[in-house]
Amino acid sequence: MTRDKEELTKAQAELRDLTRTVLALRQELESAHADVGDRLHKSALAANAEIAQLKTTVAVLREELEKARGEREMAVQKTIAASHNDIQQLKATVVSLRDALELARFEKDGSIEKAVSAANAEIAQLHGTIRELRGQFETLHAKT
Repeated sequence: MTRDKEELTKAQAELRDLTRTVLALRQELESAHADVGDRLHKSALAANAEIAQLKTTVAVLREELEKARGEREMAVQKTIAASHNDIQQLKATVVSLRDALELARFEKDGSIEKAVSAANAEIAQLHGTIRELRGQFETLHAKT
């Protein structure tokens, strides 16, 4: 019986050791679960903070993009308006130059007609002078 008692004491000691081991492992497991939970919670908080930051960044970038689009559209409209004004000015210049050219041509044609008319009048006058001089010459020649 002593041997049974020793075995029983030994078994009880082993049972106590195993129970203590189980309790220690259970506490370690619970602590590990708590650490994992804390880390998951911290990771979720960090991820949510990063998501919020990224959403803010996206909103700011979207606003900047819309502003840039607006500025670009305004620049295009200004360029189109400036080009339109330039075209209108060039058209007005062309009309003005065409009118000036036609006026110069008309004045030149008038000057040519005056010159031709004056030349014809001078030619007619010279023909008259020639006839008169011939007549005088013939009269003189006939007297001699």
